[in-house]
Amino acid sequence: MPKLSPRDAVKTYMVSRATLMRALSDGKISAEKTDAGHWKIETAELARVYAPRPSSRTRPDQSNRDDTPHASPAEPPLDHDLAVRLARAETALEAEREKTAMLQRHLDDVRRMLPPPDAKPRRWWPWHTDR
Repeated sequence: MPKLSPRDAVKTYMVSRATLMRALSDGKISAEKTDAGHWKIETAELARVYAPRPSSRTRPDQSNRDDTPHASPAEPPLDHDLAVRLARAETALEAEREKTAMLQRHLDDVRRMLPPPDAKPRRWWPWHTDR
């Protein structure tokens, strides 16, 4: 299997460099470091986690040349389109879940830093007396 550098992986797959490096440090993607300290990632690992970037060099009439019959030659297969849309939706859902979990952890941290509520309410006016 060919191995890609993070720069090539970002160009080939639909992922930002920051997201890729975070996935490497979190262990979501396995990779190895060379003796020079550079990351090398197998394409199978990247394909397992990320969708490939659509190629802008393909012509529309040649973009889908498989042997499955279609309703019309110019129309892509419906199940392929649905599978791609489902994969993107699942990726977006997972990103939202991670974001929600991170925000929940942040909220819990803020709650721990706040002082406990007083039993007696505070007055806004310092010269206000209770008479």
